Amino acid sequence: MGKGRPSKYHSHIEPHLSEIAEMATRMTEAQIAESLGVSYTQFREMKKKYPPLSDSLKKGRKTVVERGRSALIKKAEGFEYEEKKRIIVKGKVIREEITTKYCPPDVAAINLLLKNYDPENWANDPQMLKIRKEELELAREKMERSEYV
Repeated sequence: MGKGRPSKYHSHIEPHLSEIAEMATRMTEAQIAESLGVSYTQFREMKKKYPPLSDSLKKGRKTVVERGRSALIKKAEGFEYEEKKRIIVKGKVIREEITTKYCPPDVAAINLLLKNYDPENWANDPQMLKIRKEELELAREKMERSEYV
């Protein structure tokens, strides 16, 4: 059986697997596919067929999630930052001013953080949370009774 054309995976994707992980930190999969010269449909199929591609994308997404988590925590806690301003007159920098500013904790970030990191104790509807806990306890008791009968 004769050899056909080499697949686009081997010519367009495989040589760039390490770059794809980095690309996934700043681009959508459709943008990555386009930049590598394959259609998004082909790219999705390759992702299913070739685990190294899927792994590279997961690695990039993991980095994005970690940065997002860090930013959320920072926003929830509040932080100081420096604001720099250049005073320019007639195209010449006369002076630079550096001001330290404070970004207070953000209530929405705190809410999201608590719901995700401590879901047993934080919910939009505390009464519903209490009901769910009671339902779980009843289900546990029922299971234990049925096991020993």
